[in-house]
Amino acid sequence: MKEEGKNSNAQVHNIRAAKSIVDTVKSTLGPMGMDKMMVDGGGNVIVTNDGATILRELDIAHPGGKMMVEVAKTQESLCYDGTTSTVVLAGQLLANSEALFEKGLHPNVICRGYHEAAQMAVKHLDKISHTAKKSNLGNILANVAKTAITGKTLENALENVSALCVDAVQRAGDVDKVRVVSFPGGSLEDSYLFTGAIVNKDFVLEHDLQSTEEVLLINTGLEPEKIEENLQLQINSVESMQTYKMSGKNALIKSANKIIKALPDGGIVFVRDSVHDTVCAQLKKHRIGVIRRLPPSTMRTLSKIANTDILQTPDDVVYEGMPLKIERKKYNDVSYLFVTSHKHEHDEGTLVLRGATSHTLEEVERGFDDALGVVSLVVNDESYVYGGGVPYVAMSAYLRQHAAAIGGRAQMAIEAFADALEVIPATIAENAGHDPLDTVLAMRHELLQGNDSMGPDVTNGGVTDMKKAGVFEPTTLVRQAVLSASEVTTALLRIDDIIGRRPVE
Repeated sequence: MKEEGKNSNAQVHNIRAAKSIVDTVKSTLGPMGMDKMMVDGGGNVIVTNDGATILRELDIAHPGGKMMVEVAKTQESLCYDGTTSTVVLAGQLLANSEALFEKGLHPNVICRGYHEAAQMAVKHLDKISHTAKKSNLGNILANVAKTAITGKTLENALENVSALCVDAVQRAGDVDKVRVVSFPGGSLEDSYLFTGAIVNKDFVLEHDLQSTEEVLLINTGLEPEKIEENLQLQINSVESMQTYKMSGKNALIKSANKIIKALPDGGIVFVRDSVHDTVCAQLKKHRIGVIRRLPPSTMRTLSKIANTDILQTPDDVVYEGMPLKIERKKYNDVSYLFVTSHKHEHDEGTLVLRGATSHTLEEVERGFDDALGVVSLVVNDESYVYGGGVPYVAMSAYLRQHAAAIGGRAQMAIEAFADALEVIPATIAENAGHDPLDTVLAMRHELLQGNDSMGPDVTNGGVTDMKKAGVFEPTTLVRQAVLSASEVTTALLRIDDIIGRRPVE
């Protein structure tokens, strides 16, 4: 009996810690979710309703709470969104497990039942999902983006933002290729997709830019050779010292002359590392600007835009690219170069976000990241479901229908899993100020009548048609949320003791 009490205490502590995490983010779920103001010791403020951001900024000591945060991170890394849903579902699964404990179910029995329920649920999810047809793909993607950003700062420019997200992902083909930059000032409606690269690194650019500029990309620096450590030089005279210094300078001038020969009419050199002032001065005489200290990702982007290779050393200098359109713009006293091609088709794009303040822009960027991510999921998977918690109620009904066939005590765990799934639409309704139980019961009723797209009406209460409202979510997001919530729940339930470990030496 003592051992059972110890196990129970460990599980109780884990469940309490997990519930505290859930209570923190639960009120942010859905289009009517509330915001959180997060303040650090230095007085820095973040205002957001993004679950991933909130969880990332929390100071959590309990290992059970940390596991909840980790599963949220996994959800974000795989699906870009759905972190709050995952945590809320996991919290409800843990809460339901407490009732099962009281009925005498062993943690392993609950874990097996939850695992089986999760597998059954996602199989049914695949059956009720919809394929995004090419003829209507643009509209579906736009609705997916709108669903992701509804309730966030971006909502005031819903149509513009969703169109930008769809355009960016379809152009790039991969969300990781889409870069996002933000400039304070203006309004969200001023945001746009720039089909090129934006550079704000170290400029040595004093000539007036022409309509097109020839460019070179060099994947190194233009500096004197570094002397190896412990290398000894014996210099016996002033003349030897001067000769040594001039050799380094001559090498730099030689490199500069090669660039001048490659760009006789002037242009711009993009360089990955540092460039010596001697080289800059020499190039300046021939109307050649220098942009230095560029990251490899920017160099690769410029290579695609210019349709040219990145030169590995100054000795390789030869111009084989295409002239680029380069425009200089200034935001908040910082100069930027907007680089794009006149002729060459490329898939590189940069989302330029505008907003009144830096705080606003931070939340705007988070919203854009979510929207870009979910759009890319549908592009890759070509599968979506209705939002508003609709698939969760459908999975719940399916589990209840088939739980009896399982039999035994595992049936009770599967039924508890089914009950937990309905926490998503219930929370959405509750956060909108409506009765969660009435909403779930209405959704169940509509589902039995064959209306499989009815979800919470956050404006008027009751239920409404998610299909007609254009509330869509990626199937991948919902599937991963169910699997992640089940996984972290079973992991926590299997812990029967929390033991201190010795420090790692």
